[in-house]
Amino acid sequence: MTTATYSDALARYVDFNKKPEQMDIALMAGGALSGAIGLAFVFYMLITEGHSAFNTSSDMAWGAPIAFYLFFLLTSSGLSIIASLDSVFGLRVFYPIAKRAVFLSIICLIAGFSILALEIGRPFRMLWALPFSLQIRSPMWWMGVLYSTDLMLLFVKFYLIHTGDWHSRFSHLIARISFVVCILAPGTLGLVFGMMAMRPAWHSNVMPMYFILTGFTTAVSFMLFFTSLLPRDKTSAPNVDELYHEILPRLFFVLLLAVIAIRFGQIVTGLWSNFEGLEANWLQLQSPFFWIEIVAGLALPTAMMAFDSVRRRPLVQFVAASLFNTGIFFSRLELLIMGQKVPLFKGYWAGYVEYWPSLTEWMLIPAGCGVFLFLYGAGNWLLRLSDTERNNH
Repeated sequence: MTTATYSDALARYVDFNKKPEQMDIALMAGGALSGAIGLAFVFYMLITEGHSAFNTSSDMAWGAPIAFYLFFLLTSSGLSIIASLDSVFGLRVFYPIAKRAVFLSIICLIAGFSILALEIGRPFRMLWALPFSLQIRSPMWWMGVLYSTDLMLLFVKFYLIHTGDWHSRFSHLIARISFVVCILAPGTLGLVFGMMAMRPAWHSNVMPMYFILTGFTTAVSFMLFFTSLLPRDKTSAPNVDELYHEILPRLFFVLLLAVIAIRFGQIVTGLWSNFEGLEANWLQLQSPFFWIEIVAGLALPTAMMAFDSVRRRPLVQFVAASLFNTGIFFSRLELLIMGQKVPLFKGYWAGYVEYWPSLTEWMLIPAGCGVFLFLYGAGNWLLRLSDTERNNH
């Protein structure tokens, strides 16, 4: 096969002739710079100091990298649910964002796995440990299996959509399996925390539902954030105005109320109980991360989304989504810290565990976000993320 033939074959999938928008250039440039700085610093610290660069200990075994990993993985699951609303449930009003949601879900997983790989030290051991260890009684093993399966299904799903196959039997089968997996994966991730009876502040049968709900809410917030940046007057997709101005903002508002309700229940029951180990719930009231979640992540976005005339505006959607994303990001970190405040197999009499993320851990934020933004900018430029079923006929 000649070079020209390869180019023609590649052109069927990648639109190199399309001129990148200024936003795409900014995302790729900013993402590349951010990712390069973050990764270079983290690699340097790991080479020179090893795992001690992550400010953890035997009592605080899970630190900030796990929280950042949680943020991306749960968001990915929520985006996969959004991508399934059209093909699984027949809600065709979501067609204009289906392809974009699948791509965002993929790159969220890539960013999350990248952060985890830097934290666990030897990630390639998972290549044999996951399929061959068969620790079927471990929710963490199932989490790894389900998210690995989810990533493979998402690649297949994106390829089918990208090549115009929206409604074949195989396409619908992949969509249904992917939907089931993207519900089970965050639920199992919730079990990793909720089944830990030795960590009373985490131990809860509500944790799987909390992870699924907040993951889906973050995904809707992501869609509002990125669609608010799109030139809406250039699209000819059906129902796009209704989707951007009515459905997504209202759905985001309802989900915010649901998250507030479940968080209110968690906070009140945690503060009310005198069970040993739950005093960590009182300590979280002193944490800046907790108040960032409550004020910036929940109160302000809910107030902005409460009125129809206001929430229709792209700028308001952008700000509200940014605030919620920031709040939920820090809530993942506060969840990690709060659950480990009381020393394992001890009590408050042994003193509380003090922890603050090291600079190396903080630098995982520009590293992970840089990878995500660069891939999104490239995908928005080259992969026709605004495609709908109609565009492919």
